[in-house]
Amino acid sequence: HVAMLFVESEYQKKGVGRKLLSSALSYARVDTVTVSASLSSVTVYKKYGFECKGDIAESTGLVYQPMEIELNRVAKGL
Repeated sequence: HVAMLFVESEYQKKGVGRKLLSSALSYARVDTVTVSASLSSVTVYKKYGFECKGDIAESTGLVYQPMEIELNRVAKGL
């Protein structure tokens, strides 16, 4: 599960997030990786190959979209 992945605003749109996520996924020892994406980050995770799974939910005041990616897709190039 991906948790607490943020990129400082001055480093956004420079490939930092892509490198962090790609590195994290390369260490994963599971077939499917999940993320509880904030609504503002759904588009970004979709760009990286994650798909929405289930309905938007809320936990302790945080609204999120459950998402996941099959790691065989990562091999095709994140």
